Amino acid sequence: MASRVSFGFYLCVLLSVTLAISAEESESKEHVLTLDHSNFTDTVSKHDFIIVEFYAPWCGHCKNLAPQYEKAASILSSEDPPVVLAKVDANEENNRELASEYEIKGFPTLKILRNGGKSVQDYKGPREADGIVEYLKKQRGPASAEIKSADEASTLLGENKVFIVGVFPSFSGQEYENYTAVAEKLRSDYAFSHTLDAKHLPRGESSATGPLVRLFKPFDELYVDFKDFDVDALEKFIEVSSVPIVTVFDKDPSNHPFVIKFFNSPDSKVCKIQSFVLAGIERIIEQTFWNFLVFL
Repeated sequence: MASRVSFGFYLCVLLSVTLAISAEESESKEHVLTLDHSNFTDTVSKHDFIIVEFYAPWCGHCKNLAPQYEKAASILSSEDPPVVLAKVDANEENNRELASEYEIKGFPTLKILRNGGKSVQDYKGPREADGIVEYLKKQRGPASAEIKSADEASTLLGENKVFIVGVFPSFSGQEYENYTAVAEKLRSDYAFSHTLDAKHLPRGESSATGPLVRLFKPFDELYVDFKDFDVDALEKFIEVSSVPIVTVFDKDPSNHPFVIKFFNSPDSKVCKIQSFVLAGIERIIEQTFWNFLVFL
């Protein structure tokens, strides 16, 4: 009897130790793939969707991103199929040609590679684990999501500052194909959807049958319609309409993409630099200088 108890006790101890070692190994396992010039092309070619971080060991921002990136990789590894996250030491001499090929200008830079590396887009999502996970789940899905109800439209509109919807009589034809092509190309910059019924949309003519593109935005005229489905014309419409007439550069990070588009635009620009100082507690007095910079 005693021997049976001893055997059972030792079996429990052995099982506990085995589980502890297994858990420790699981925690220490790196889920981010390490790539270099020798295996990059071969690895990327095997994946329809892979994210690659180009980093430098001395980069402080890279060090801050590392645990978040690893955590996101761990979570996304359980997806079906798994979402693969990888990294390349762009500071390594042998990898610099690779960094040059992907036009890496600073660290960390993340790239989304699709279709075995045939399509490359900049990663423009959050830098913390949960945000990375949600952003990449959306990026792996269709470039444009179908809207079937007003509730769906309201939810999508609330999640995005600029939201683009294609209204079509059917999901076929040249207009629809051009729209989805533009959505695929610009998906890292904008949120796209499509619908058969304009009544689902919160603003604009509800009886419109399309084909048309309706761009929603939280500034200027709030929405604008467009009916030219030439690919270049549609891209230009989205680029121009998604930037406020007056762009504010302040501490709000959600305004920064608008500022970048403002300065990247080929059009002439006027920039007003205005400074405020706090006078007392209850009022703000504008300083006596207004500076205007004109960019031609």
